[in-house]
Amino acid sequence: MQLKSLTIENFGIYKGTHTVDLTVTEEKPIVLFGGLNGGGKTTFLDALQLVLYGKHAKCSNRGTQAFGSFLASTKNRFSDQSENVSLTLEFTHKAETDEYTYIVKRAWSVASSPENTKDKLKVFCNGEVDEFVSSNWDDFVNEFIPQSLSDLFFFDGEKIENLANPERSSELIQTGLENLLGLDLLTQLRSDLTVIENERKKSNIDENLIKRVSDCEDEIGEHDILLRALRNEAASLEEEISGLNVAIKKARQTARMSGAHLIEERDSIKFELGAIDRQLKDNLQQRVKIDAGACPLGLIPKLLEETKQQIAIEAKAKQAKELDASISDYEGQILNTLTQGKVDTSTLNAINQLVEDNRNERRGFAASDCYIDLPLSIFTGLDERIASEQAERKKLIKVREELKEKEALYIKQEEAIPDYNDVKAILSELAALEAEFESKTTLLEHNKALLAQAIAKRDVLNTRYTSLLTQQNKDTFEQKRTLQVCEHVNKLKATMHNFAKSMIKENIALIEQKIAEKFIGLTRKDSLINAVSVDTETFSLTLLSHEGEELAPNRLSAGERQLLAIAILSALAEASGKELPTVIDTPLGRLDGKHRTKLIKNYFPKAASQVLLLSTDEEITGKYYDDLKPFVNREYQIAFDEEFKSSTISEGYFNG
Repeated sequence: MQLKSLTIENFGIYKGTHTVDLTVTEEKPIVLFGGLNGGGKTTFLDALQLVLYGKHAKCSNRGTQAFGSFLASTKNRFSDQSENVSLTLEFTHKAETDEYTYIVKRAWSVASSPENTKDKLKVFCNGEVDEFVSSNWDDFVNEFIPQSLSDLFFFDGEKIENLANPERSSELIQTGLENLLGLDLLTQLRSDLTVIENERKKSNIDENLIKRVSDCEDEIGEHDILLRALRNEAASLEEEISGLNVAIKKARQTARMSGAHLIEERDSIKFELGAIDRQLKDNLQQRVKIDAGACPLGLIPKLLEETKQQIAIEAKAKQAKELDASISDYEGQILNTLTQGKVDTSTLNAINQLVEDNRNERRGFAASDCYIDLPLSIFTGLDERIASEQAERKKLIKVREELKEKEALYIKQEEAIPDYNDVKAILSELAALEAEFESKTTLLEHNKALLAQAIAKRDVLNTRYTSLLTQQNKDTFEQKRTLQVCEHVNKLKATMHNFAKSMIKENIALIEQKIAEKFIGLTRKDSLINAVSVDTETFSLTLLSHEGEELAPNRLSAGERQLLAIAILSALAEASGKELPTVIDTPLGRLDGKHRTKLIKNYFPKAASQVLLLSTDEEITGKYYDDLKPFVNREYQIAFDEEFKSSTISEGYFNG
């Protein structure tokens, strides 16, 4: 990968658009920037990282700011409000035998709410927009400059000074090795697994729940004893009641056979006999009353019919007597008239004979015996009354017969009732049995009520116990599951650790060799060390003399430790196999003159195929500049323009 240019627009201290040509040659791989502190060198480095890594960029002064807020804060404060901010990086990348030119442009405008500021990224490949790469740039950027390795290629003097600390160098070696071998993901995974394990272990079973389950079990046990006692008592009572019931039946049978059972019915029988007697008397009175009416006439129907006939005769006789005189006069007048008339004799005789016959018949009726002298109307409704009273009397007779039968039965029962003294013992025994039966039945009912209450309480206890068991089982399951998860986590962590350890052991020799070569090359002291050794557990680095003696890094001078740190960075970068540019900000700021010369001559020209150095006016100057000049392809000076209110990047170095 070779950087071709970087264009900065309204970013940080840079107002307007600033484009820098970063191309180098194989003989002159260095692009040298000169600038005073605060002039914009670090902003330049930030721009380079931000355009590549976006929200993942390790920019200075970002701190814990959200990415949106950070983007908003990077806009040049003197630029117009309507202007956008953009960073554009052009670079080439070789894939097998082909070389591609990429342009990455990241732009944004500040939102009304700064935290909502969002950047837009567009990637051009060989002059054409590549939408797919643009959309998936976070993945593709790792093919060009893996972010995990960016610390090996983008750093500054302060970082070198920090890495010169032996403990920090161990961290650098560990981080570098893991990144090179792709073990950083395993390290992060082990860390995440440890967090999961700790979180799991925090979830413990509630001990109070176990005690509550135990207490509930004790209560259920005690209650079951009471329940069994009540059930046994109920069974005993039912058995006793059953026995008493049999005894009572036998006693009642004995009493019945002896007639004793009738004693209690004596009064009842007497009462019934008295009632029957009253009913018989009432029945008699009703019959007498009926007999005093028309009912007896029903016994003489022939006489009644003869009486009716006599009354009818007497009525005709009376009528004949009353009509005879009138009719006789009328008949005499008719005969006289006929006699004086011209009626023939035979007719007249016939009429006389007819008149004579009628008179005789009429006078025969009138001569009948009359001794009743009553109207026939006295018989009106008599037959119906006789029939009604006869039916009522017949009913009364039937009732009387029934009462008599009942009276006879009760009299017979009364006669069968024994003497009380004769059956007193039998009745006493029966009464005692019945009293005991009643008492036991009352006890059984009370027992059943207690048993029902006890069963209800047992149901409540069972429900509570089931609920507690469910909770306990759940917790127990969770505990087992937690233990299983922790066990698997530890196995997985151990497997990953062993795998990482094995990978590191296989590759550590190469790293040790490269660190030793780079350090010897920088110090130019073959006699100082012969080799280095890296502990695969602690990643602590040990220098080894030609005699094989250990030389701890802290025995080195401050300058030598910084060279050792640079040697480690260089060795790891070379081991990565990536042809990437190296960008170093204030590279010599923490070094003395002796060690600056070593870096100028032995490191910068060979650090990478493209090296960007951002130096102050106190670092690469004088003879250092002269020593580096043959390897510098381009020189720039970064300076703040008070009139333009912006830093500018112009060709030429401090001296030029």
